[in-house]
Amino acid sequence: MPNIERVGPAAVPADAEQVMIPMRDGIRLAADVYRADPPRPRPVVLVRLPYDKDGDYCFMPAIGRYFRDRGYAVVVQDVRGKYRSEGATEFGRHEADDGYDTIQWLTGQPWCDGDVVMWGDSYYGYTAIAAAIGGHPALRAIAPRVTGSQLSTVLEHGDGTRDVEQTARKLYFATHYVDNDRYEWEIDWNGRPLRAAFEDFFARLGRRSANFDAEFGGTPSPFVPPPLKALLEAPPVPALYTIGWFDNCAVWSWHDVRALSRDPGWSADLRLRLEAIDHENYRLGEAPVAPHDDHAVTPAALERMLPAYLDPAIEFFGAVLGRTGTLAALPRVRYELCHGGPREADAWPPRGVPDLEFYLSDGPGGPRLAAEAPEGARTLRWTHDPSDPVPSAGANPFAILHDRADLGPIGDRPDVLRLTGDPVRADLDLVGAATLQLRLTAPAGAHVHARLLDVTPGGAAFLAAKGQIRLDVPLTGADAVIDLQSVAYRLRAGHRLALDLTGTDFPEYVIEAPDGGDPWSAVPGAPATREVTVGGARPSRLRIGGRTPDQVRRSLGLAEER
Repeated sequence: MPNIERVGPAAVPADAEQVMIPMRDGIRLAADVYRADPPRPRPVVLVRLPYDKDGDYCFMPAIGRYFRDRGYAVVVQDVRGKYRSEGATEFGRHEADDGYDTIQWLTGQPWCDGDVVMWGDSYYGYTAIAAAIGGHPALRAIAPRVTGSQLSTVLEHGDGTRDVEQTARKLYFATHYVDNDRYEWEIDWNGRPLRAAFEDFFARLGRRSANFDAEFGGTPSPFVPPPLKALLEAPPVPALYTIGWFDNCAVWSWHDVRALSRDPGWSADLRLRLEAIDHENYRLGEAPVAPHDDHAVTPAALERMLPAYLDPAIEFFGAVLGRTGTLAALPRVRYELCHGGPREADAWPPRGVPDLEFYLSDGPGGPRLAAEAPEGARTLRWTHDPSDPVPSAGANPFAILHDRADLGPIGDRPDVLRLTGDPVRADLDLVGAATLQLRLTAPAGAHVHARLLDVTPGGAAFLAAKGQIRLDVPLTGADAVIDLQSVAYRLRAGHRLALDLTGTDFPEYVIEAPDGGDPWSAVPGAPATREVTVGGARPSRLRIGGRTPDQVRRSLGLAEER
């Protein structure tokens, strides 16, 4: 039986002043104020998070001091119902209003000059987006990282498919959203049904999470963010989105960015940073991460990390506020080419990038990615066994670069269809939107996971991109589109590009249930075969370049023109 550790609030730092900020309903939220010298009105950097404003996990005291030492007043706040803040512990319900009320209080303080900017990762990046939805006129800019307005929800694609549910949402509720504190425990994902491990946890804890229970109430959960439409209809503010190439939450970042880029009001002051990081800010260049480079355990590593982590936001805020340069002078897109260094562009995908196509094929050597489509239609198959799921790419999906697993051996499994290309003779840059077009045969409720891999000359295989869909309708040799988000990846000379197709990616994603049922209450069903048609009139292919997934869907008649 797993141990359960209850983690409460850490001590307030000596150089911070804790204040209780009133909300419109009388609830008070705890916040730490870091004031710069000399004392005078300054712009305020506001961070609102559910992970303890004083704890080690998000190192907020170090972040507060970093912004303070660069001329900002800084306020770090526990969100409603967490740690020292009052109110019910409810995911996503109050952040727009509470963000507005907090900004209103800040503008009345003598140390605030009337300008507020917001920064944050993950949920505390989401609170910045939610505050923008709230629309307070003093909010001058937001810099959300590795997050999106629809954080943790299952996105529908409008073509009879949707994303596959990540297990993280329910685990998050059982860890962070039971009450004010956090509960550290290690789940055993081997039990079935999946919900059983959570019920055991709550029984041992002696309390439950209303957020978790609402997932199974038979009606839509109230613990979800406002829709993306609410952000698009809010007064635009300059926004700097940072997206990690290896972030398991990037699906929500791209969902926002694609919509904001099409909106005339938001797009003008939208800036992007696309970095080779995972959700916990481990970098590809340091993977696998040695202890002396691990910012979570080594103070010197954290100190080395902070400039790359925070300086982009400081530059952005300075440009917006007219403190340093102008926003017009900042590149619209800065992106990191994996194994190739930093780049800049005036749009994403960058204008003029080549549109690359890799066709799913077969041959004497087995399934392969080819430069040309095979003549005539053929069928490739794999058998999905829900009792023996294909393992996820890392032990912790939020820190996939920490141990950066070699996925080479997974290709030998009978339930994995691996298609491998020829070694490239010279470095090949894969840049732009990455979209997989499949002619698929599978029932409603089926899951299809796709992983794009970099295969070394020695046969090791490392994740470059991934995507997944759940079918809402059955398909028989019909087109399906899997969004692999975007890539900027240098396939080095002698390396090969590979594609894995599977029916599971566990425990990062739920396992499909028999007859499309609830994956949390179901027991594993029987093995099932999935088919992909290659060649023929509409060959299955991987596209990388300037065409977005929505454009591919429209070209196939799967979505309407905007």
